[in-house]
Amino acid sequence: MERKHSPLSKFFDVVDKLEDILCGGTLVCLLLVVLLQVGGRLVGVTLTWTEETTRFLFLWMMFLAVAAGFNRAESSRVVILVNMLPRPMQKVCTVLYYVVTLGFFAFMVKYGIDLTMQKFAFNEMATAVAIPMGAIMICVPLCGFLGIIGTIQSFLEYPHKVAIGGDEK
Repeated sequence: MERKHSPLSKFFDVVDKLEDILCGGTLVCLLLVVLLQVGGRLVGVTLTWTEETTRFLFLWMMFLAVAAGFNRAESSRVVILVNMLPRPMQKVCTVLYYVVTLGFFAFMVKYGIDLTMQKFAFNEMATAVAIPMGAIMICVPLCGFLGIIGTIQSFLEYPHKVAIGGDEK
């Protein structure tokens, strides 16, 4: 089944494009840094900043990918046991899916902001690249917020992908 357009479709398209750009950008940067690291080792030059930068880029990329996976209800779910339940319970599980997912992303936003503010307050810096750790950790609340938007998008525009128990068409 195709996408069901909602009044927020244009907003969702902008958010999807932003996530694609951020994920693609971190992937390209990650590739370049790893190639630099490998090339440096081949010629006998140690680039100490590349390991830490790789970790940070990977962290950003994974959090962005988790949020982006919910835009079109493309996140992994195992529903074999749920499909064995009676039909009314399957409907409850679909609602529960949305509630738990939104709760998880809200948790990421709330505690991600707390963690990020703590990193900035203590002026904590990364060891090798000397950038504030708050700038690295800001990916947690940002991706939590993007995940909330993506979950709402999947609810409004891709309900057939989330439906449990044969509601898929």
